[in-house]
Formats: sequence, structure tokens, C-alpha cells
Amino acid sequence: MFLGKDVRLSRLVHPTSGRMLAVTVDHPITRGVLPGLVDIRSVMKRVVAGKPDAITMHKGIAEKVFAPYAGQTSIIMKATAYSVHYHPTYDAPVADVEEAVRLGADAISVGCIVGGPDQAGQLTFLGQVSKQAATAGMPLVAHIYPKGALVKDQQDAAALAYAVRAGAELGVDIIKTLWTGSAESFRSVIAACPAIVALAGGEAGETLEDYLRMTREALDVGMGGVTYGRFVWSHPQTAAVIRSLNAMMHQDMGVDGALRAFDQAVEEEKDLGA
Repeated sequence: MFLGKDVRLSRLVHPTSGRMLAVTVDHPITRGVLPGLVDIRSVMKRVVAGKPDAITMHKGIAEKVFAPYAGQTSIIMKATAYSVHYHPTYDAPVADVEEAVRLGADAISVGCIVGGPDQAGQLTFLGQVSKQAATAGMPLVAHIYPKGALVKDQQDAAALAYAVRAGAELGVDIIKTLWTGSAESFRSVIAACPAIVALAGGEAGETLEDYLRMTREALDVGMGGVTYGRFVWSHPQTAAVIRSLNAMMHQDMGVDGALRAFDQAVEEEKDLGA
């Protein structure tokens, strides 16, 4: 492994826990300009205040919004985009490794939807980016979901194991995928993947406690990271949510401890605003 890749991975993966806590703000192309992301400058400020290890964003947001926070957290530059409305099974290439290097990113992120006719082209692109990233000493993150037309159940453990293993086979360092619904079934997904498996948030719960319980269960069977988005930045106490996740991911707290960390963060924010 090149020194540059080691250095960048050391900024993505927390030195104490060996895990990664990332927040994603790359949703508008995929899901439209959601209410919680309209004012992206405000969102970025609140997310950075929570001190995640990294933030996943597209190149334009990195250039236009991120500069004031350089050095406070890492950029994971997203290099593809799919759309639930217009091309739901095809993650289209929209950036490359050279741009990630120019923007000072610590990783490049590629989406890949497997399990359908569009899989072949996306795997081809993932393999190409893997080669380019390795040459540049750039860690590769991939969001790999079994959402293709031939997949009957997107949360099926076998389908998810196939998805994450495909990424590992092509050299991906950190692979984001979906929750299977239980710790025992998710264990088989992690067992199939020699790369770091990170969990997506999506619509897996309704409350902070729901997501914390899912996170704790996944950690207990070997998960190495999370890349959460909507439930984090749509929460009125965004920074406190991230701090509660930090307590769980990096201090290995249980659900109750993470909820106490949330309450403490909210009180500290009130004191600062007084």
C-alpha cells in the first residue's frame, strides 16, 4: 500500500476505535432537494460541528461550501449518482480520481447497483476507478446495493453478501451497504467481506434510538463503519446526533450511553447559545 493511501485512511478511520463515522450530504441528485438539505451551508456547519470522521459530498458542494471547514473533517468525494425518479438502477459516473485529489479528498466514493441488467457497466467502472485510486494512493469507498431489477428482496442477506463481496473483489477499501434487519443475518454479510463494511441509514428507523440500536447490533457482529445521512441532518439537533454516534462508534458505548451523550451535547449547545 502506498504511503499516501495509509495517510488518507488514517484520517478516515478513527485511531482509537479503528472505525469510520461518515455523514452523507450527496442526496439531491438521487432524491431531489430534500427539505433538510435546501440550505447546504447551514447543513455543512451543523454536520462539521458534530465532528464526524468524514463527510460524503459531490465535487461542486466541496468547492462551493466546504472550504471554511478544511482540516476539521475529511472529504469523501462522490463520483457517481443515481436517481430514484429517473435512473433508479444505474449509478452514473460524474467525477474521477484526479478531481478527488485536486479537492483534497481523503477518499473517492463510487455507487454501484448490482442485481440487474445495469450491473455489468457499473462493475466495469468500479474496477477502473479502483485501479486509478490505487495509483493515486486514494482510498476507495463504494456504496453497493442489491437494488437491481432481478433482486426480489433488497435486504436479503445473501444478496447483500454478494454486493459487498463484489466490491471487495474489485479492491474497494470501505463498502457501504444496507441493513438486513437483524444482527444474525448481518453477521453473514460481514463474514463474506474482507473489506471494511459500513452501514447505510436510509429508512431503517424513525427515531434516534432506532438508529442507535441498529448501529449497536451491527457493531456487535463486526461492522466497521457507518455512513448516515437523512436521519442525521434532518434532525433539529444535528451536531448532538453525531456526537451520540461518536460515543457509540469510538467509545463503544451502548444505546443508553449514546443517548446520554446526545442529551449532554444538547445541553452544551444551549449553554453556548445563552
